[in-house]
Amino acid sequence: MDDDGVVTGGGSRSLKTAATVLRALRLLGDHPGGLCAADLAEYLGKSAATARYMINTMCDAGYAERDGSGRCRLTDAPPWGAWGTTEPASPVPGDPDPGAVLAEAATELYRRTRQRAYLVRRTGTVVASVTDTRGHQGLAKLPGLGQHIPPHHAHALALTKVLLATSPVYREAVEGEPLARLTPATITDTEALRRELEGVLRDGVAVDREEYAEGFATVAAPVVAPSGTSTVAIGVSCSARRLAADGDELLATVRAVAERATVQWAGELAARPVPPVPDAPVGRDDLVSGPRR
Repeated sequence: MDDDGVVTGGGSRSLKTAATVLRALRLLGDHPGGLCAADLAEYLGKSAATARYMINTMCDAGYAERDGSGRCRLTDAPPWGAWGTTEPASPVPGDPDPGAVLAEAATELYRRTRQRAYLVRRTGTVVASVTDTRGHQGLAKLPGLGQHIPPHHAHALALTKVLLATSPVYREAVEGEPLARLTPATITDTEALRRELEGVLRDGVAVDREEYAEGFATVAAPVVAPSGTSTVAIGVSCSARRLAADGDELLATVRAVAERATVQWAGELAARPVPPVPDAPVGRDDLVSGPRR
């Protein structure tokens, strides 16, 4: 094993490993064309396995990305926005802190659907971050979804379709990105995506049907801040089979939980009635750990 150790005895990362990762970031900055795992390993004097681990970590965290040839390069901006930015953590200064509202909404959505629930927030101009997730042990996770969703994947996932449809700032920031084909079902036509986003605005809910990961689907709706802006999406992932069987109920539940969270965030829950959140039926897919085709 390398002297900096990918995993130490207690499962924690050593400071020496952190320093090596910082060296890897610097090397990527010195090679704008990118480095493959073998190149990075040679520069660092580490094994190929350690280099692959570092690349996976940097990509998952939003600091780097892989190109079509598999080479790794720095992203145009770190997860919080442009390098050196003084932009506040919230894109909408002045909005009241949602407190526990969003966490409670994610918990409620999981409880109602028994599907893995997510909160995604736009924390910078071109970055959307998964800030919360709920799900029981053994419940399938959405393949390939890390803490940060890169802009060139935003068109393929319901959680970021919501943000694209409702946030002109986010849409303008990422619309120059190529529409990467992640699966055979991914929308890669600009006009088709425009019509899709118009439907999201009309219906208040977004869906991806195996567009982000084969065998999986996601459903999401916006949680609107008191200022009227939409920088938060809430949704679930499920098997494509579950969506085909219970899609109407899942869409209604996601939309209702998002609407309720919007009202609670505005502090109006006691001022006006909130529609009840319908339970989505629990199907057989809840009893397995992965999607069934």
